[in-house]
Amino acid sequence: MEKISIVLLNYLNYTDTLECVNSILEMEYELAGIVIVDNHSNNGSFQKLYKKYAQSDKIIVVRTGKNYGFAKGNNIGIRIARERFGSDFIFVANNDILFMKQDYFDKLLENYSDGVGVIGSEIRTRGNRVQRRFSIPITVRENLVLYKRDFFIKHTKGSWVSLPSRQGPRVTALHGCALLLTPDFFKYYKGFYERTFLYSEEEILYFMCKKFDLEQRYVRDTYIFHKEDKSSELSFHNDNKVRSSYALQSRKYVLWWIIKDKLRTKLISCKKVKKI
Repeated sequence: MEKISIVLLNYLNYTDTLECVNSILEMEYELAGIVIVDNHSNNGSFQKLYKKYAQSDKIIVVRTGKNYGFAKGNNIGIRIARERFGSDFIFVANNDILFMKQDYFDKLLENYSDGVGVIGSEIRTRGNRVQRRFSIPITVRENLVLYKRDFFIKHTKGSWVSLPSRQGPRVTALHGCALLLTPDFFKYYKGFYERTFLYSEEEILYFMCKKFDLEQRYVRDTYIFHKEDKSSELSFHNDNKVRSSYALQSRKYVLWWIIKDKLRTKLISCKKVKKI
């Protein structure tokens, strides 16, 4: 049987983490374990979570030395889950999601096959609305427009601006709030790309998978519930200026991955021409 561990990243909103874990336990699915990473909350979150699960041999609660953001914070949990539980599959989840279907993980695993690096499912939000999958801009031009937009917002009063952004083709990608990373993914990577703090992880993950021809598979016949943006509400009140500052930092790395992808594609094309 495949070993699945769950990694939950907590920042401030420990009540959501408790609800999320309860929904996991109610599924009665035989998990390898759960790792809760408290990203250096300053409101007693770690102490509350550690006390709650101290007696559990399948739930580990750790606290980081500082707030590392989404990617590195999750990577700490991924490393612990793989080392302590020997997990083949790691399910990385926002702590503000709820598991609604008893056979959720069975459905995801049914869709795993060789060459599949990441698996995600339908996500529902308030009003039973299905959350749309990410539409990722893959051209340098469009990403530069997005970079300019966030630069403008960061250096003004944080007011939102609307700029023409669709400058070329886009691709769809899985939402980062709930991702099953497979053994195929771990053949090449230890986790997420760590240079971002917040935002654009899904975009970079797309290019990470593309580099090694790994498929991102979307499962339509099961779902989780997502409360949305709870941590950002607590940490920076969803302020546009703060959000854009994080997005601006991440966008330059997205551009770097796009340029690398284009250069690699061109190099492969040149090699094929030479062989002919």
